Amino acid sequence: MTCYSEDYRAARTRLLAAAQAAGGWTHEAVAHPVAGADGEPIYMDVLWRGPEAASRVLTISSGTHGVEGFCGSALQLQLVEDAPVLPPDTALMLVHAVNPYGFSHLRRVNEDNVDLNRNFVDFTGGAPENDAYAAIDALLNPAELPDGAMAGIAAELERLRAEMDYLNFLKAVSGGQYAFPRGIQYGGAGPVWSRRTVEALWARRLANRRVVVQIDLHSGLGASGVGMLMMAANDDEPHKALTADWFGPMFVTPRPLSRADTILGGYMNEAMETRLPGVRVVPMTLEYGTEAGDVVLGAMIEDNWLVHHGDLAGERGQDIKARLLRAFYPTDPTWRAAVLERGRQVFAQALAGLGAADLEERLTG
Repeated sequence: MTCYSEDYRAARTRLLAAAQAAGGWTHEAVAHPVAGADGEPIYMDVLWRGPEAASRVLTISSGTHGVEGFCGSALQLQLVEDAPVLPPDTALMLVHAVNPYGFSHLRRVNEDNVDLNRNFVDFTGGAPENDAYAAIDALLNPAELPDGAMAGIAAELERLRAEMDYLNFLKAVSGGQYAFPRGIQYGGAGPVWSRRTVEALWARRLANRRVVVQIDLHSGLGASGVGMLMMAANDDEPHKALTADWFGPMFVTPRPLSRADTILGGYMNEAMETRLPGVRVVPMTLEYGTEAGDVVLGAMIEDNWLVHHGDLAGERGQDIKARLLRAFYPTDPTWRAAVLERGRQVFAQALAGLGAADLEERLTG
């Protein structure tokens, strides 16, 4: 599994070297204002292959949740090395490390403790409220975490899961919150650097296209080694039937009718649809399962405590970072092979779909 790297710097260097060796790629690097874990500059990198004026574009982004970038970077590197034939009038855009700070520093969140997939909300009318999270912030964001405390937190979460309405439990734990800057799933107080940068990229590179298929790469949710395509769409939206033909079974959730029906808010993919109003955008997430959900959440809670209250350089701090990394980036060769195989399949299906003669006709319904 030579596509996998063990730190941000190696992942970036290998991807850019592969693109240069393959030829046909243009490269743009946007420097982040904060240095990486090694003290060196970090970047959001954009690679483009295909006609500059292509009307159809496949965009593939990695590292929206920083530490998940290891999986996404490997998939992007494999794609560059595969050098697939692009359909006519079609281009490929890779966005490597949407959240380079989290990728380099082994955090799921950014330099401001912000979860980017909770940050793409309209802050002009005030931040969204999440009373369900507020009730359990002390549980998820403890000031002290003595040995054995995680078992107690897990038991209390299981009790709440059994007692609470399912929707409210998901809102509490995963829905995003905007009142506790040191808490988990914090959505921020306004648009952060990664959001501003990627939105500027969309405006610059995608606003004049006719069709954009977006695949955001993630890890940590679902059955181990399974790459599930996820999307929000109602039954009457043309891209729901279209993507079912392209990819087969997907996890599709209906769009919420009101804020009360919303479990998660501030997704980057959803924002792409609104920021490119004249473009037919088909946004999806390719999510790879790793560990059980309680293990992944526990790793996030421990890491959040470590950054705000612990000793990053100490032995316990290093152990916590190692658990966080493996919760989103397993070392198991079988897992890693399955990730690459599924990625190759999905990217090939997406490019084939973009090449269909009746694509725009089907997307207009």
